[in-house]
Amino acid sequence: MFKKSGLLTFYAESSLHMGAGTAVSYVDLPIQREKHTDFPIMQASGIKGVIREFAERQWKDDKTKVEIIFGPEQGDKFASCIVFTDAKILLFPVRSVSGIFAWVTSPFVLKRFKRDLESAGIEFKDNNGEIKIPELSDEEKIIITADSILKVQSTNQVMLEEFVFGVEDSKSEEANIANKIKEFLPENSALQGLINELPKRFCIVADNVFKDFVKLGVEIQTRIKINQTTGTVKEGALFTEELVPSESVFYSLVFFNHPYNKINGLQNVDDVMNNTTQNLFSNFPLLQLGGDETLGRGLLRVKFTQGK
Repeated sequence: MFKKSGLLTFYAESSLHMGAGTAVSYVDLPIQREKHTDFPIMQASGIKGVIREFAERQWKDDKTKVEIIFGPEQGDKFASCIVFTDAKILLFPVRSVSGIFAWVTSPFVLKRFKRDLESAGIEFKDNNGEIKIPELSDEEKIIITADSILKVQSTNQVMLEEFVFGVEDSKSEEANIANKIKEFLPENSALQGLINELPKRFCIVADNVFKDFVKLGVEIQTRIKINQTTGTVKEGALFTEELVPSESVFYSLVFFNHPYNKINGLQNVDDVMNNTTQNLFSNFPLLQLGGDETLGRGLLRVKFTQGK
């Protein structure tokens, strides 16, 4: 039983490649995906490794603190007292005929997000009480907010990629959902203008449609290596790489326990929570996750929301 919990939200400022090794399909280097949904994820091991490395830089004069909280790098003397889950997709950006792009989600994704929030002790409510998640079974329909910029002018339709959707009657719940999600997104001045537009770009599609978007709407880049002697492509050096697009939003749960190896200043779960939330999570810079670091991939803004 975990003693404390919270939520980490990741906003991709650049395209992201959390690699899953090689594949036998036409994509040589695929991204990490859930087996049962095929949705993009960021595995917890990668998240924990990056945050641990950031902690080592922040607490460079206190390596013992890093080891107590994140666990020893070598050996099995004791376990970590902080737990990260895999980061799941919450909002996926899709090209739109009107409004440039839309942030797309689905009833299944929102229900799972609500359930995960409850696991972290965070309520999915606003001032009027619990926010209801709408159902949408018609794959040719889309739910948008009343002030959406996604609707094609002079029509009651939304066009995402090559798909055309009829608009369901807008209700207040959609705007409530979008505004609630905004509370968990990183508070950064450079992003704030775009994040404030979330309700206008927010839309809900059927679960199967969302699955198609996150499967087929990722970026596929072909990369090569040039032979410096001949100036031509080096033999065997042509490969394709799958990327999650920028503006994608993921979330991960964080759980805290009492430290297994106690030292001065880290005697219980409250000490661990205070050290991480006040001195670490509150100072997150632009983190880099995944591969292709020197190409500017995987730059993410992160926000921590404390649970109960």
